[in-house]
Amino acid sequence: MTAYYVRVDNGRHVKPLKTLLEKEGVFNHKLKITKLGPSNYAIPVLLDDNKTGEVESFKRLLIKVFPDIKVCIEKSEEVNGHEKTIGTSLAVAMRGLFTSLGVGDEVLVSQLLVDLPRRYSIYPPLLLLPVNTLDSEVWNKFLANLSLPQRNQIFRLILEFYSTNTNALTHLAINKPIPESDNVIRSPTQLTTLYGDFNNFWCHVVQNGIYQTWMPTYTMFSRGNIKEKARILTSYEDIDHNHDVVDMYAGIGYFTLSYLKRGARRLYCWEINPYSVEGLSRGVTKNNFGNVYIVKKNEKVDLKQVNGARCVIFVESNEYCLERFRELKLQATSSVRFDLSISHVNLGLLPTSKPSWPYSCQLLDLYGAETTWIHVHENIGILDLDNFLQNASAKLQGLSEEKRVEPIWLEKVKTFAPDVYHVVGDFKLVSL
Repeated sequence: MTAYYVRVDNGRHVKPLKTLLEKEGVFNHKLKITKLGPSNYAIPVLLDDNKTGEVESFKRLLIKVFPDIKVCIEKSEEVNGHEKTIGTSLAVAMRGLFTSLGVGDEVLVSQLLVDLPRRYSIYPPLLLLPVNTLDSEVWNKFLANLSLPQRNQIFRLILEFYSTNTNALTHLAINKPIPESDNVIRSPTQLTTLYGDFNNFWCHVVQNGIYQTWMPTYTMFSRGNIKEKARILTSYEDIDHNHDVVDMYAGIGYFTLSYLKRGARRLYCWEINPYSVEGLSRGVTKNNFGNVYIVKKNEKVDLKQVNGARCVIFVESNEYCLERFRELKLQATSSVRFDLSISHVNLGLLPTSKPSWPYSCQLLDLYGAETTWIHVHENIGILDLDNFLQNASAKLQGLSEEKRVEPIWLEKVKTFAPDVYHVVGDFKLVSL
C-alpha cells in the first residue's frame, strides 16, 4: 500500500470525506488530517499502486459522491518506506505548488522537499526560519530561476502553512548569527528577509506573560534568555517598591521588563541602539508597567520627570551613569526628592560586560542598598566554568571600596557554541 493525501479546499468537506474514506477502507489511521492553510486540508489515505487504475478509480468515486468539491490526490513523501514525521504536510502542499509552477522533474522535486524547513520560530506576524534554511545549492539554483511572483508564491505558501486563526503571518526571514566583532549595538546585520515589507516592521512575543516587541532588521532577540527572565521573576531578592534596579544594557527590555513585572520601584536603563529604546518604551507601555522617560545623549535629565516615571532610559553609553546620577542628586530640594536605593545591577551584554564592572561597583558604593546584587552575563569556555565565580568576584572586589563581594551562584543559561556557555554570575555585595 502506498501513502497518498486527498487535498480539499474547504474545511466543511473534511468530515464527510473522512466518513467515506473510512467506509471504503482507505483512510490512513496512522497519520493525522493536516491543515495546510486557512482553508486547505490534507486527508491521509492508503491506495494500492499495484492494482491497475486504483488511483483513478478512487478519484472518480470522490467526484461522483462529491461533485461540488475540488479534490486533488497526491502521493505522500516517504523516507525509507516511512512517512516523514516533520515537514511532511508542508511537503504535500509544496508538491502541489511545484506542479502548478510546471516543475516536472521528480528528482528535483524530491531534493527540494527534503530541504524544507523543519524548525522555525513564530514572532507574530513574523515567521523566522533557522540559519541555512532553503540555502542548499539545489534551492538557491531553483529560486534563482524563478520569477519574483513565483518565488513569492512559495514564500506565501510557507507563511500560510504556519499561520493560525489567531496569528496570521505576513513576513518571512531567515535568521543568521550576530557577528561578535564590530557590532556593539548587537543588531542582526545578517538577517535575510524573504517576504514582506520590513521597513518600519515590528514583531512581538509574549514570554512569562510579558509582551516584548522589536524591529527584527535592527534589533536582536534571543528566545533562549527565557530561563533567566523566569529567574528574575521567581528567585531574585529585594525587588520591590522600596528598591531600584539599574540595567546597563537594556536592549528591548529583555530583563528590564521582568524586573518591572516583579515590582521594582524604578528601572534606570542604558541603551545605545535607538530602535531597541523604542522597543523597550513600547514594551513598558503595552504591559502597563508605568510611565517611560527617555533622555537622549547630551540632553539634561530632569529629576521631576524621573520621579514621575517607572522606567528611565538613557540613550547613551553607560560610562555616563555616574555623571547622570550626580546630575539628579544636584537637583534635589526639600520638595523634589532624589530617592535612590539600588538593589540590583544587571549586566546583560555578551560576549562580555567587563567594561561596565567599574561603573557598577562605584554606583553601588554610592547608591546601593545595604545588600545589593550584580548579575554578570558572560560567554565562557567549558574549562573556565569552575573558576569563573571566584575570579570574577576577586575582580569586582578590587573595584568596590564600600562593599564585600560574595560569589553566590553560576547559572548556565544556554550553550552559545560548542563548549561555550552563556552564564550569569550572581554576586552579593554587602556593606562593610
